[in-house]
Amino acid sequence: MKYTCIECGRGAEELYRDFGGGNLKISHCDHCEQVVDKYVEFDPVLVLLDALLHKPQAYRHILLNSGIQFHWRLAIICLLCDAYIKWAHLKSADTTDTQQHMGFYALEWDFYLMFLLAMIELAVFLGCCMLLLQVSRRILPSNEVRFSSVVRALLLSSFGKLLVIPAVIWGETNSTVYLGLTRLFVFTCNSLAMRVTMDTRQDVACGLVATSLLVQYLTSLSIDKLLHIPT
Repeated sequence: MKYTCIECGRGAEELYRDFGGGNLKISHCDHCEQVVDKYVEFDPVLVLLDALLHKPQAYRHILLNSGIQFHWRLAIICLLCDAYIKWAHLKSADTTDTQQHMGFYALEWDFYLMFLLAMIELAVFLGCCMLLLQVSRRILPSNEVRFSSVVRALLLSSFGKLLVIPAVIWGETNSTVYLGLTRLFVFTCNSLAMRVTMDTRQDVACGLVATSLLVQYLTSLSIDKLLHIPT
């Protein structure tokens, strides 16, 4: 099946039928008899709002029916946000007041290092998700899904990392509560994206993402300790 019903998750041949002359008819699902994808008529802003509200239907539309392919560009922006948070934390931990100008340029180089570390953490997270996905296929019944689709789903559902931008504007880059809520939001988005893409139970998706995030966190701690980076 080329598309997916956003209501029941079953396959569908088409989202709508074009009769020519601008006459379109929205297709209905053969299984649940609901509209296959109501979001084809929605403004993108409304789709985004439903995604923010964690509606599975919106996630199915975005991940399975829309064909959006800018996930790698979004990933680069998210990496920049992660790197900036790490850089800001490193800057706040640096209490030396001497050689301010040299320190400024050093911090610029530190930003490049933080970007590299953010890339490593993302690679560890995605790699762990792929490994756990392969293991879960052997244990639990689930639909066959391409690894590229899972990577795309995880990258697109990490859009919550962009909340760093208002944190920069409000000067909250060192706020534990704000950053904690942001990470929680990204976790729930990743979990829902995995549930929709794998067509599995929510607890399985949450466990997979949580385990991958734990491995990512432990890797980050190990690298910080190795490079003597303040945590």
